[in-house]
Amino acid sequence: MSKFRSKIYVSCLIAASLLLSAAYNGPHSSADAAASAVTQATDESKVKEQARIWVDELSAKARYASWKNAALSVSALGPGTHSWLVQLTNEKRDIIGYLVINALEEGGLQLGEYGTGSYPLFNEQSLQLSLLQLELIHYQAERVYADPLHAVWRITSKSGMYYTDGMSGEGLPIAKDSEWKKELGRINAKKHGVLASHAKLSTAYGLVDSFDPYARMPWLTKQPLKLEAPRYSALLQALNDKNELRYTTEAYKGKLRQVWSVVGYDLWNGDQLFLALDTDEDGADRRYIPVNLLLEQGKFYL
Repeated sequence: MSKFRSKIYVSCLIAASLLLSAAYNGPHSSADAAASAVTQATDESKVKEQARIWVDELSAKARYASWKNAALSVSALGPGTHSWLVQLTNEKRDIIGYLVINALEEGGLQLGEYGTGSYPLFNEQSLQLSLLQLELIHYQAERVYADPLHAVWRITSKSGMYYTDGMSGEGLPIAKDSEWKKELGRINAKKHGVLASHAKLSTAYGLVDSFDPYARMPWLTKQPLKLEAPRYSALLQALNDKNELRYTTEAYKGKLRQVWSVVGYDLWNGDQLFLALDTDEDGADRRYIPVNLLLEQGKFYL
């Protein structure tokens, strides 16, 4: 969440809560609803069981020590995605992290991404601020998740349709489902970062202090870092040397540029590399995303 949005959060939260309205889900037969509930409960139970295995593995490292004995809550990520958001809370019921787990077509579950901090991937508080700015009273808000770089709120109302970033709540330069579908057609929908159910975290490096990703803009003056799979030695060397490395994407036909600072990485067995990304110099909320997905959709700059 940006510093500006953080400052206005406290004053807006009470007012925003008064504007919330229930989403209309449409009619279903009682039999269909019962069957759906049983299936969902079974799926969420399996997801929670697998999430606990990965959380236990991560919490053995000092960086994730606060995750030990964390409570897990599971919720489906939008219709038809076959993905779940797992939020971690401590004994004070404060959110301390999250995981996204995907179902694979061939069976099994995959760790799609994970992160640390107080704000989950889909931030209800940021959504409320967006609704205040849009001056919406009657609306339907739906979580839409395609991959780590495409997690959004889809908001429909009588006045129109709006897409906002799932975590920050910032408005996206699209206002139609057709524009969203075109953006998804641009990316590769295949799964990334597949981990065995009992995968081991071999290395967890936090190598660089958090920094402002916009303090310099090397994408305007330099060529991107050349990387070769599967070792990505140039990228890891840059981090090991404590260089300020930036990752950037251009989405929605170049209408939106997003930039992150790269501050570390987690290396799982099988050479599965997840990079640590920060949105600002505070480093309060950090995301870990598979490197091969990042390379498909953006570039790295020194």
